[in-house]
Order: sequence, then structure tokens, then C-alpha cells
Amino acid sequence: MKRIATLTAAALIAAPAAFAEQHMVEDEGMTMMQQRLQDALADCNVDVEEEDMMNLTLAQVSGIIIQSGSEESNQDKCQNIEALIQD
Repeated sequence: MKRIATLTAAALIAAPAAFAEQHMVEDEGMTMMQQRLQDALADCNVDVEEEDMMNLTLAQVSGIIIQSGSEESNQDKCQNIEALIQD
């Protein structure tokens, strides 16, 4: 019985730490994604209002990031990025 109580206590202590660690990894991923999005927009001199930025879908954000890494000419990349924002 003492062993079950010890295991239960250990689980209760470990669970919040594991939960917090999971969210830190997700936050780091979001930060990296935001930075790549900002870099892509800055490279093309695309100005997006904060409200419009918050309304971008995940598909639009992913498309912009993918376009920024494409091997197309800079002009084509920027046109595609602007088109993704306007959709």
C-alpha cells in the first residue's frame, strides 16, 4: 500500500512538469514559425497589419514559409507570397 501511495505521489509531481515541457516545445515551434513568417514578409517588403496577420490561416502561413524557401526568382517568390496573403 505504501508503494502505491509513493507511485501515485510521484506521478502527480511528474505530470505537471511533463505538461509544461510539452507546451514549451510547442511554444518554441510557434516562435520559430512566426520568425520565419516575419523574415519572409520582410524579404519581400510586404507590410501586413497586425489584425490581418492574426487572420492568416495555417495554410497561408505554411505557403508563405514554403515560398520563401523556394528556388524561384525573388520577384516570383514575392508575387506568390502577396497572392497568398490576399486569399
